[in-house]
Amino acid sequence: MQQRYYRIRPPSNPILQVFALIGAGILAVGAIFIGAIFLSFFLGLAVIAGLVLYIRLWWLRRKAGMTASRGQQRPGDFVEVEYTVVRERSESNSRSKGSED
Repeated sequence: MQQRYYRIRPPSNPILQVFALIGAGILAVGAIFIGAIFLSFFLGLAVIAGLVLYIRLWWLRRKAGMTASRGQQRPGDFVEVEYTVVRERSESNSRSKGSED
């Protein structure tokens, strides 16, 4: 079976050529406008998603800062505690025994 290739030839009539040229121009301009609309739509969605992500991260950092300021321990900080001395060592005892605990 032999394949047939169809080729669209421009019309031989000059008036039809002008209409074909105008139609092709309208199609090209329409495609550009539709592409611009889709591009602006997707860019708008990306900006909105970025703002939502930024606000979410800001909120989480703010919330973490508030819990840290309420007395929650962060890594690397000192811990303040109360304690009671059960038995006090004398200095002569600690020197003779070394560094035993």
